[in-house]
Amino acid sequence: MERKGHILWMIGGFMLGVAVTASLCIAIVFRQNTRQGNPEEQEKVEEIQAESGEEMQEVGDIRVAGDGTGTENAEPASEKQQNGASGENGEQPGNVIAAETLSAGEWSAEAVYTGGETVSYNGRLYRAKWWTQGEKPDSSDVWEDLGILDGEPVQPAGTANVPVDASAPRNTELTDFKVVGYYPGWEPDKLQFVDFSVLTHVCYAFAIPTADGGLRELENPETAKTLIASAHANGAKALLSVGGWSYNDTPLEGTFMEATSSDAKIGKFAENIIAMCEKYGFDGVDMDWEHPRVDGSSAKQYETLMLMLAEKLHASDKLLTAAVLSGATADGNIYYDAAAQTNAVLNALDFINVMAYDGGDGERHSPYDFTVDCGDYWTKKRGMPAYKVVMGVPFYARPSWAGYGTILESVPDAYAADHVTYNGMEVYYNGQETIAKKTDYARENLGGIMIWELTQDTADGGKSLLQTIGENVD
Repeated sequence: MERKGHILWMIGGFMLGVAVTASLCIAIVFRQNTRQGNPEEQEKVEEIQAESGEEMQEVGDIRVAGDGTGTENAEPASEKQQNGASGENGEQPGNVIAAETLSAGEWSAEAVYTGGETVSYNGRLYRAKWWTQGEKPDSSDVWEDLGILDGEPVQPAGTANVPVDASAPRNTELTDFKVVGYYPGWEPDKLQFVDFSVLTHVCYAFAIPTADGGLRELENPETAKTLIASAHANGAKALLSVGGWSYNDTPLEGTFMEATSSDAKIGKFAENIIAMCEKYGFDGVDMDWEHPRVDGSSAKQYETLMLMLAEKLHASDKLLTAAVLSGATADGNIYYDAAAQTNAVLNALDFINVMAYDGGDGERHSPYDFTVDCGDYWTKKRGMPAYKVVMGVPFYARPSWAGYGTILESVPDAYAADHVTYNGMEVYYNGQETIAKKTDYARENLGGIMIWELTQDTADGGKSLLQTIGENVD
C-alpha cells in the first residue's frame, strides 16, 4: 500500500506540474498575442480563466492565476520602499509587479517601470524616463510631469483655506514695485560687487534648520552684518532666509518635517527663527522650505509654522515672505504641490518669491512664457493680489548651472542671447533682452521681480542683469 500510494502521489505531482506548465504556456501565448491584437487567443485564455474560477495577475513578464487582488487598490509601501531604498544585503524590495498593469494607473512603490511608461500620482500624470522602482514621481528626476489629470489641484486636507484676502496691505509700502535679490552666505567676498541701490529687499541665504527645531549658526556672520548695513544704507530691507534646498548635499525637506512634527517643536522653531532675526537686526524672515506638499501632514505643519511666525513678526513690525514653487510647469500645466501654500498662509505673507526657474534642463529652464504661466497661476488661479507676487528670474544656466557672469568670461557676447555653447555644452539662461522683457511683464502685471542669485551676475555694468532690471524699473 505504501509503495502504491507513493506511486500515485508521484503521478499526481507530475500531472499537477504538467497542468501548471500548460497554463503558463497558454498565458505566455496569450500575452504575446494580445499584444499583437489576437482576439481568438485572448478568448481561449479567458475561457480557461472562467473555468478555473481564478483571476489572472501579472508577475514579471507572464500572467499567472492569482487571488484577484491586483494592484489597483494596493496599500502604499513603506517610506523606505517609496524612496527606492535597498534591503540590508542590497536587494530591491520584494513583490515586484510588472508596470504594464499600472500604466496610466496609480503609481506603486513595488512596481518596476521602464522608459515611456506612465502613471498617475496625486492627481497628476507622469512618464518614466528610464528604469525606476520606488522613486516617487513628484520628487525624482526619473519622472517627467505630464500635467494634471482632471480639473484643478485639490486643496490639502485639514488646512484652513479661507478666501484669499485682496484688501489693502498691512504696509502700504509693499504695493511699490519690489526688486528682491538673494545673497548666498557661502560667497563672503562678493558683497562689494552688488549694487544695493537697485534692490528693495535682499535675502541672506541661508539659516539652516535642525531636526530638533533649532538653527545652525550662520556660516559667515560678518557677511550677514555687512549685508544688512549695506541694504539699510541704500534704503533696502534685509531678510533672513531660512532653509534652502539642501545642506551638505542632503535635502532639507525631511529636516523641516522633523522640526515641525509637533506643536511644541513648531513653537520652539518659530522662537529660534525670530531670535536669530532679532540678533542680527534683520527686517524680517523669508521662509524657503522646499517644499511643503499636498499629501500627508506637510502642508498643515507648514501652515501652523507660518501663521505663528506671521503673528509674532508682524507684532514687531517685521516682514514674513516665502520662496514658493513656480505654480506652473514649463509645459503650462499646474504644479500640483503649489496648493500646499494654503490661502491662510498666502494671506499671512507680505509677499511671495516665485521660483520661476528650473522648469527643466535646456530651453525649459526659464523661458518668458513660463514666467507668464507662473504669474497667471498665482494671480488668476489662486486670486492673489498682484502686489504680493514677486516673479523670480535666474542668473545661471542649465544644464551646466554656471553663473551668467562665468559664462560671459568664456563667451563675451552671451549677454545678447539666451543660449550659447559653453565648455562644449549648449546651455540656456536669461540674457539681457529676456531679463528686460520679464521685468516689464512683472512691472505691468505683478508686484516685483526676484533674483537667484546676486553673485552670479557680471561686474561689467554694461552687461549686468541686475543693472538691466534697474533700467527697466525706473
